[in-house]
Amino acid sequence: MFFGITAGDAIIYRSSHVPPLQEADYQTRRGRTHIPKIPLAKHLPVVVCSATHRGPIMTPKSGRGQSDRYPIQLPLLYWRKTGTRTRVGAGWTRELGEGGCTAELAERFEVETLLRVRIQTDRGPIETETKIAWIGASAPAGAENYYGLAFTEIAPGHLQALRDLILPLSMVAHAGMRLAMELSVTCRPKEAAGSPLKGQTGEMSRGGMLLRLPRVIAPGTVLALTLHSSNGPLALEGAVVWSQASEDQEPGELIDHGVRFTSSTWSVSLALGFLLAGRP
Repeated sequence: MFFGITAGDAIIYRSSHVPPLQEADYQTRRGRTHIPKIPLAKHLPVVVCSATHRGPIMTPKSGRGQSDRYPIQLPLLYWRKTGTRTRVGAGWTRELGEGGCTAELAERFEVETLLRVRIQTDRGPIETETKIAWIGASAPAGAENYYGLAFTEIAPGHLQALRDLILPLSMVAHAGMRLAMELSVTCRPKEAAGSPLKGQTGEMSRGGMLLRLPRVIAPGTVLALTLHSSNGPLALEGAVVWSQASEDQEPGELIDHGVRFTSSTWSVSLALGFLLAGRP
C-alpha cells in the first residue's frame, strides 16, 4: 500500500496565521526513484528528543549523541515489520531529523519493535524502516503514545528527499507544513440554523486548513465542518482566523479563509492523519 505510491503534485505554500507554527512559502516538485536501500543504523545517530513536558523522557542507553531535529508535524502511516501484512496505523511526527523522529502513534509498542513507516510530505511520501528507540511518558488510555523512532533503512532517494525537506527548517526558528488536499466541505456557523455552505479545502495540516467558501465568513466565527472523502465524512470544528477576497473577485469564485481546528482531540488527529498520509 505504501511503497508503490508516487510523489504527489507540487503545491504552493500559503502564509497564514494558524498557530502554533509559521509556514514557509515555496513551490517544489519531486518524483520517486526506485533504488536499493542502504543501512543507516551504523552511520547516523538516534534521535533523542522530547515531544511533551508531561513527565520524564526515556533516552537510549547507547550513549550516542543527538542528531539535529526540527519541530514539524507530518502525518504518517505505519505497520509492523513482521513479514506478513498487518493492520495499518496512523500517527504524526513531532520532531524530525535525518536519523529519526519523535512520533505520536495510535498504538502502544515495546522498545526495539520494528516498524515500516510512510511519512507524507508536500513532495510526496518518505518511506523508511524504523525501530522504537525509546518510549515517552505514559499517557491515559485513548490518548497519543509518544515514541522515539530510529531510522534503520531508507532508500537513497528518500534520504535525499528527507535532507531537502529538513534543510529549510534549519534556517528558521519554527516551520509548519500544509499538504495539498482538495476535498468538498459543508459547514455552518456552530449552533446556527439554515442550509450549510458548500466549499472546498485547499491545503491542510494537523492544526488547520485553507477553506474556500462562496461568501465571506467573519474572523472569529466557529464553524461546524464536515469533510467529505472516500473514507467517509469527518466532522470537526474550526475557527475562522482570516478571510481574503481579492479585489478582482469573479462572481461565483470561492473566497479563501484560514481555519484553525478547535476540536483537536486525539481521535480527530488520527482521522486527519489517515486522511492526509493515505492520500494518493
